Amino acid sequence: MDAPFLDFSFYVGTAGVRPAVEALVPNVPTGALPEELYVPNLIGLIKKPEMLKTRERSIVLRTEGDIFCVSEQETTPRVRRLGRRVYERFVDIADRISCIYGAILIEYPLEEPDKLRKRSRSLAFRDFFLSEASIDAQTIQRVVALAGDGAFVERRKHGVYISMTMDFNPRHRHIERLESQKRSDRIAVVLGGALP
Repeated sequence: MDAPFLDFSFYVGTAGVRPAVEALVPNVPTGALPEELYVPNLIGLIKKPEMLKTRERSIVLRTEGDIFCVSEQETTPRVRRLGRRVYERFVDIADRISCIYGAILIEYPLEEPDKLRKRSRSLAFRDFFLSEASIDAQTIQRVVALAGDGAFVERRKHGVYISMTMDFNPRHRHIERLESQKRSDRIAVVLGGALP
């Protein structure tokens, strides 16, 4: 695969890595999980197999993301169509696995709770999912309020999906890039203080 990469990153906790992988990949080998698995149509943006990376407390689904590295003014019907596929696949996975939170990211890592507590600046919370089973309702309400008007907010099977990028939501709701970064920072502060 070629950079820049588009990632679906999910923080699942230590006990959640194997169940998440097993929900996404058929016939996972027993024993220690490999650090990388290549799976056809994992996200569904490229013809060759896409990568699933396992970490101690998270999983990352990775594909090529260069098509999304354009300005808002350069967005084409193809970008919108593929963005819709990214949105649909991301929320489908969030509905199928047990995660605490997750995000759609391009060339940026998803911070774990301890890093969010130490460093409040984060670009991870612009197109993301929060689990209602893992994050209290008051915190989720605060996050939705911080995402603000203009953001796309959707209740899902196990939580809420919030999007500030027009390509990654069906209504093409959009928050200007610098403003979405500021909102992401504020959301990271709230989540860092609320997550165990």
